[in-house]
Amino acid sequence: MLRKIFISIAVVMAAAAVWFGLWIQRLPDIEDLNKPDPGFSIKIKDVRGKTKDWAIGVKNYSWVSLTQISPYLIDAVVASEDDAFFQHEGFNLDEIKDAIKTDIKKKRFARGASTITMQLARNLYLSKEKTLTRKLKEAYLTYRLEKVLTKKRILELYLNMVEWGPGIYGIGEASEYYFGKSPLELNLKEATLLAVILPNPRYYNPYIRMASVEKRQNYLLERMLAEHDIQEIEYELTVAEPVELREKL
Repeated sequence: MLRKIFISIAVVMAAAAVWFGLWIQRLPDIEDLNKPDPGFSIKIKDVRGKTKDWAIGVKNYSWVSLTQISPYLIDAVVASEDDAFFQHEGFNLDEIKDAIKTDIKKKRFARGASTITMQLARNLYLSKEKTLTRKLKEAYLTYRLEKVLTKKRILELYLNMVEWGPGIYGIGEASEYYFGKSPLELNLKEATLLAVILPNPRYYNPYIRMASVEKRQNYLLERMLAEHDIQEIEYELTVAEPVELREKL
């Protein structure tokens, strides 16, 4: 009986290994992500919910290099989404432990522990479904991305692909849509507002729920001050400064 169990387990593991190997072979070459034009696109949904292609790299008209993005925006997104980004190798183990405890307690995938690299892996290659299979794929891709790409390149790809609102993808589009300016021109107030939209861009819509957005924004500014990302005078001036959104199109 015990032998049959071991054989069954071995067969399942072998089948899983073959399936995983075939899946890996179908992936675009991750090494190509180092190129300005990796030569592939992902599927996204526009504001009407229709699917369209989103080019990865310079063939995308709204793509911007990291050097053309405000340092305020980079610091704000890292502080908001993954404050250990420059220290970890793709996985924040403390966050993962806390997420596992929460998932076990609630008996479902209730809490995420996604780093910026994990989010990039998901945006590039995977769906947002919360399944064990997807999490295993995500872990493998996160490991590979961290091995192949620099932290700066990971950030550049992430900021140019992440969703900032219904039909709004990439910091180039987001900066123009919300403020009518280039990503390099964003000030601290504008940068932190964009950063707090990211966890749930369809809910944290500043045109609809500005009070909720500003509450999260002030909390983020407090954290950035505590972590010495900004100075006291910057914090005080930014909190007091009114935000000026572009008139909604």
